[in-house]
Amino acid sequence: MAKNEEPAIPMASSLQQVVGALIFGSDRAITVDEIRKNLVGTAELEKNNDETVKLFAEASPREIRDVIAGIGKELARLGLGVLLEEVGGAFRFQTDPCCGRWLRVLLKADRSNRLSQPALETLAIIAYRQPIAKSEIMSIRGVTVDHLIKSLMELHLIRIVGRSELPGRPFLYGTTPTFLEHFGLSNLQELNEIDPTLQRSRKSERAAVHTRTKKKEEETVSDNTPNLFTPPQTVPQPPTSTTDIESDN
Repeated sequence: MAKNEEPAIPMASSLQQVVGALIFGSDRAITVDEIRKNLVGTAELEKNNDETVKLFAEASPREIRDVIAGIGKELARLGLGVLLEEVGGAFRFQTDPCCGRWLRVLLKADRSNRLSQPALETLAIIAYRQPIAKSEIMSIRGVTVDHLIKSLMELHLIRIVGRSELPGRPFLYGTTPTFLEHFGLSNLQELNEIDPTLQRSRKSERAAVHTRTKKKEEETVSDNTPNLFTPPQTVPQPPTSTTDIESDN
């Protein structure tokens, strides 16, 4: 081989190799759409028009998902302590939970970083009933939650998702993609599978709690407006004896 001649790099023999490398090399969970864009973009940049690169670029989202599923099954079969998981609609490699105790020692992970019981309870309320106002959380827990909400926001587990239309327009809180990653969830619907006795509130139902409809406001105004065509009714007289007062109570 001549000095100036670059060593030949072997071509990937399968789409599985490429997809596996992209998931491993990404600094965050990667979606099927991002993988597909990479395959297409690589084909556009290649100058030698390699047939294999072109073939990979033609892979459909369904084919990419099938490849990802195959990688996941193969890792589970081999039992290497590494799993392929879908988190928030994206895919990443992560260590098997059963190996956690050894990893904590390796990484010198301090258990004090775990969420406290009150923080977990508050987070669960937000997760299952989002969007939710602070006053609702307080009414459920029976204690103030200001410091807990601040802590959960600093950990990027919850965020402000809007404002209620109720008086005072309080902030509404919801979970973040980091929440899904932290608990290994693909989407919020999986919360129902964790504990069937706790079902997430429907989005429309939660939105209705914080919405003042125009019709309701009109009804309120109508109820408070005197009807000039209704004859005056007899005004009830207050009780005139001690016996009457006691019977009313």
